[in-house]
Amino acid sequence: MPTPSDNDQAIRLAAFNALQALVERHGEVLPWEVIAEGFQLHGEQHLFANRTRGIFWPRQMQETALSIKTTVPRGTRVARYDDDNIASDGAFLYKFQGTDVEARDNRRLVRAQQLDAPLIYFYGIEPGFYRPLWPVYISDVDLASHSFHVVVSEPETVKQRFVADPKLLTWERRYTTVQAKKRLHQAAFRQHVLSAYEHRCAVCAFPRTELLDGAHILPDRDERGHAEVPNGLALCRLHHGAFDTNLMGFRPDGVIELAPSLLATQDGPTLEHALKGFVGKTLQLPRAKQLQPRKLYLEERYERFRKVG
Repeated sequence: MPTPSDNDQAIRLAAFNALQALVERHGEVLPWEVIAEGFQLHGEQHLFANRTRGIFWPRQMQETALSIKTTVPRGTRVARYDDDNIASDGAFLYKFQGTDVEARDNRRLVRAQQLDAPLIYFYGIEPGFYRPLWPVYISDVDLASHSFHVVVSEPETVKQRFVADPKLLTWERRYTTVQAKKRLHQAAFRQHVLSAYEHRCAVCAFPRTELLDGAHILPDRDERGHAEVPNGLALCRLHHGAFDTNLMGFRPDGVIELAPSLLATQDGPTLEHALKGFVGKTLQLPRAKQLQPRKLYLEERYERFRKVG
């Protein structure tokens, strides 16, 4: 199999390393403003992606693209991890630019498939926010549907490549793609919930996004535990942990309670102020009623809390 040029590979690896640093600093969902800062290689500035183009490569790249991007248009809260974006083989579907596979942008992805070149996928979660997936590969070019099949791999395989065992490589990418879809599902849920709660904990109003979670009222394993805002609460790590372990519960009217075992515990200021101090207070919910927790979900979860407590 032919390989990408050394120049393209150097740019690609620099982009992967820079992207890893951004995710470690800002979290797994990045705002466009952070992505647009780009990265440096040998003192030269490069971009990860372009705001208006879905298929992108820096001018210094010779053969393939560096990244692909899907967006969520402003004015819609529809997530992009639905079945319409998934191929029958489990891969992500990425539409051609236009319908001509020989068009300039499409040719770059065709070449990426031929060279088995790794790419970055900036997957739109909300308007202006993206969950980067990398490395991804073009596994198939579907002329009938005018789309590319995109699969996810582990970062280590960029170097290892598993070229001696193509079957192992195919299995690994299928498995990793399934896991990536699950992470996208959770990332989108968290982003939507935190936005609805204006990036503050519903219990204590703590405002640091890095320490906030999108907590499920009914868990994912419940058939009704959909990744929708009315099944979620924005909670800081402390209150999320207390909620998940049924040490903290919320009545259907939003009043906060603690388990009797926790109320009986005597300890330092964290317990007294950060937990006991909120007993009897009311959850701070979104202004829009359609984004507030469904009463039925709260009722069922509260009954579980009472039984455990």
